[in-house]
Amino acid sequence: DGDKIAFNNSKLNYCRVFVAILSGCVAGVLGLTGLSGFVAFFATALLLSAGLYVKVGCQPKPFFKTPSDIWFDGVMQAMLSYILFWTLFYDIVHIY
Repeated sequence: DGDKIAFNNSKLNYCRVFVAILSGCVAGVLGLTGLSGFVAFFATALLLSAGLYVKVGCQPKPFFKTPSDIWFDGVMQAMLSYILFWTLFYDIVHIY
């Protein structure tokens, strides 16, 4: 049971980082700056979490250690990837 929860957490973090990279690229290409860029990150993170919450039948407890893991686990790690790709694509499209 613990191995399955660890596997689910690993896949959740993978999905978070993947969505963060994609949304960072889109935010950079769209030219989002400042607060609007962070709002875009939190909106996509919320959409991912809400989608997964619905996918597990609104009962995350059997799949994750705590119900809050589906909402908060790995968000800061994903934010770092988001910022990296956001600034990279913004620079490529709008500065160079």
